Amino acid sequence: MPKKLLLGVGNDIRGDDAVGELVSREFEKEGWKSVDCGSVPENYVPQVEEGEYDVLIIVDAADMEIEAGEIRRVPREKLGVFTMSTHALPLSVVMDFLDKKVGEVILIGIQPKDMSLKEGITGEVKEAKERLLDILHEERWDEIPELE
Repeated sequence: MPKKLLLGVGNDIRGDDAVGELVSREFEKEGWKSVDCGSVPENYVPQVEEGEYDVLIIVDAADMEIEAGEIRRVPREKLGVFTMSTHALPLSVVMDFLDKKVGEVILIGIQPKDMSLKEGITGEVKEAKERLLDILHEERWDEIPELE
């Protein structure tokens, strides 16, 4: 059974907001389970509870007021400061719950350029997605700068 879980969050008809979903769809690695949560990550909490994971990584588009395509690890205390993509329940609430179920919960944000109603992501965000996939495959997420 996989001991690490990747949850991709987003909305694939809102431009760059789809990046979390795309990462989850494209990421495959032994020892990992990858789930496309769409815009409702809270619906996947039961899977997390059943899995007994050591590491949970959540990937989402996040307006962090940095350059488009930049990637950051987002500390919990920063969740109220900027906008994550459209969710029914704030990610801070989901993360608070998951912290009790998983060894380590990491939120990775990718700065979007365009979240208008359209399919497809911008070049900057596509490049960020590819960089993040490499980082995840090599399990180097601790090298991603933390949002200040």
